[in-house]
Amino acid sequence: MSKPKFHDMPLISRAVKYKKYVEEKPPSVASNNVTKTFEDISRRLSQRKKLFRQRRRIVNVEFSLAMFGIILMLIETELHSRNYYTKSSLISFSIKFSISLSTLALLGAIILYHITGIRLRMTANGLEDWRLATDTSTYIKVCTELIICAIHPPPMSIQIELSFKDGENKMVSLDPFLSILMLLRLYIVGKFMVIHSKLYSDTSTQSLGALNKVKINSPFIFKALMSTKPGTTLIAIMVIMFFVDSWAMKTCEFYYASKNENNFSNSMWLIAITFLTVGYGDVTPNSSCGQFICVCTGLMGVGTTALLVAVIAQKIEQTRAEKYVHNFVTRAHLDKCYRNAAADVVKQVMFLWCHHKGKKLSEQRLTPAGSLNSVSRSKYTDTLKHRSKLLQSIQLMRVAKSENITLRESAIGLIELSKTLENVLRMVDELNTKQNNICERVVSLETSTNQINDKLDAIHNLLLGK
Repeated sequence: MSKPKFHDMPLISRAVKYKKYVEEKPPSVASNNVTKTFEDISRRLSQRKKLFRQRRRIVNVEFSLAMFGIILMLIETELHSRNYYTKSSLISFSIKFSISLSTLALLGAIILYHITGIRLRMTANGLEDWRLATDTSTYIKVCTELIICAIHPPPMSIQIELSFKDGENKMVSLDPFLSILMLLRLYIVGKFMVIHSKLYSDTSTQSLGALNKVKINSPFIFKALMSTKPGTTLIAIMVIMFFVDSWAMKTCEFYYASKNENNFSNSMWLIAITFLTVGYGDVTPNSSCGQFICVCTGLMGVGTTALLVAVIAQKIEQTRAEKYVHNFVTRAHLDKCYRNAAADVVKQVMFLWCHHKGKKLSEQRLTPAGSLNSVSRSKYTDTLKHRSKLLQSIQLMRVAKSENITLRESAIGLIELSKTLENVLRMVDELNTKQNNICERVVSLETSTNQINDKLDAIHNLLLGK
């Protein structure tokens, strides 16, 4: 049995004797597939846009419900701390019942937010099953947000037993501690700012991020704010932390400190000295809750101070143009110092040479011994003076030269290196072009030489034939 030839094998050429592995589709079918692909992409993009708008509306609802609940909690806590009513009164029950209703609505909005996020991932990746768009981190985020936002003072009064410094145990309400934990809902403010940011809502930014595999999320927005408006961002964070921690400290010390000590001004003073890591010790927290808030405030103060120092250092740093001007002026001043020192060296050398020559002439003269000694002593003193000036001038020359070299080396940065590398590459390209032109000319010259040689041979043969 004869083997098929190479050009008769399937998948190598269009052999008629063998069946093809892939059927060829007519051009109309291929164009229909392309049209369907574009229609699918258009449908996914429009659906993605609708889901983005829907998620923004959900975040607006979350922000409104969270702020509504926090405001009601602040009103209820402040009215109770000023003894306007007790925890068992109808007003307190009504306010806390409204807080519970807003909390339930907030939990529903959070679930809708994550469902919309899963639908967005399904649309972006073309997935059919929602379980493919979720992982363990998604469930952890959902559970964490639900737990944080579910914390609130309930309508009924829950009391716990606390031990005070005098050894007495009292039954106190758990509402102040739940109210402090309810402030964790303020993370929704950051989510609200991210959703309404131009970087997040801009389609071109999202497209560029997808092409460069960069996620446009909360860390990206925070870094962008720190690079564009670092001072405003840090001041806003510090002010919010200061007032939130001050109110939390006042609420923690409600059952422990007296009415004269437990006021907002003392809490602000304690938070301020703790935030700035000063700690005078004139005001201290009495409760474990207050001590924990002081520790958290100190840690946040250290981190914020470090960021503030970095921002200030970046602000006082010279720009590229300012650095160039300063380096140019400094180098001109160093060159001037170097030239002046070199002139002083020449001048002092000339003085020393003249003194040395005058000393030889004076020794040859016949003068009394005493006068000779006095003249030699005065000239020796002048020689030492000019020699010290010579050494100082040489030292100034060396210092100016070394500082000039150091300044030149420090002036070379990444931009200068990039520019130099670009110039070198351009010169290499020009040399390659010139070399190619020379090679072409050499080849043409060789061709012309061969043609001339052939013509000379033909002329030589003609002459020999004659």
